[in-house]
Amino acid sequence: MTIKKIKYHRVYEDVIEQIKNLILEGNLAPGDVLPTERELAQSFGISRGTLREAFRILEREGLIEARPGGGRFLSKVLDVAEDRTRIMDNIERATIIELLEARELFETGIVELAAKRATEEDIAEIEAAFEKWGEIDLDGDRSKPDQAFHLSIAKATHNVVLVNMIELHMDLLQRTLSKTAQIPGRKSEVYEEHLLIVQAIKERDPVKAKLALLNHLSKVRENIQRNYIHV
Repeated sequence: MTIKKIKYHRVYEDVIEQIKNLILEGNLAPGDVLPTERELAQSFGISRGTLREAFRILEREGLIEARPGGGRFLSKVLDVAEDRTRIMDNIERATIIELLEARELFETGIVELAAKRATEEDIAEIEAAFEKWGEIDLDGDRSKPDQAFHLSIAKATHNVVLVNMIELHMDLLQRTLSKTAQIPGRKSEVYEEHLLIVQAIKERDPVKAKLALLNHLSKVRENIQRNYIHV
């Protein structure tokens, strides 16, 4: 009997993806009014709450404008020649920033718990994943080793729910890494940031581990905001 791992599905990302495709296909242009919430929710087959979650991201990035009593419009402020590219990049950037905000909340708890509960075997696995990540050159695929590093820390909590939380967001972790991997000098910076996390866990210091992780996430956010193309 073959059992496949169940993959978490973020419905609001599907909504964003479909809106993105409508733009690419030329079905939506700056200034166009979007269908009503009720119509879109019915068309997508989702709840209006999920639809609003997608709109919240798009509105925060200035890609959609909400007018009281007047519905939602695709923003007019984008330059015609750059509309599609900027819309695509800002949607993806917004999703990554959302992930970083969430990681600041749940992953800090993970490293704190790992620092308290990690066995010698757990620490050995964390160190192995860390060193493997450091051995990958700039042109190599670092996404899997990076995922393995974060997953090894989650496993050290001995809490299956926390492990699942990391696994559920592996795709976004990979997407974040792909946006910063080619920044000159960033690989060595991340190595040092990860090293501080590893050392804190080895020292069984949850406060130090939390601060090391927050420092890492802060640097990731800075690089995404500073270097993301078309932002």
